Amino acid sequence: MPKKPRRDLTEWLLTYLGPAQVGNPRGPRKVLSDDEVARDAELQQQFDRVVDARGRTFLVERGTTGT
Repeated sequence: MPKKPRRDLTEWLLTYLGPAQVGNPRGPRKVLSDDEVARDAELQQQFDRVVDARGRTFLVERGTTGT
């Protein structure tokens, strides 16, 4: 009987402590449509990712961050 590949500690912890997953995280990735790619590019142009002093991450509309 073949052995299962051993996962490292970080990968094992992510199954319990990582972000919520709706599907199989090791499964094949979905191919994005042109509309989804365009929407993603638009969102990245409109918002900045800002980290506060406590380490929390927020999305802030560009122009309101002082940059």
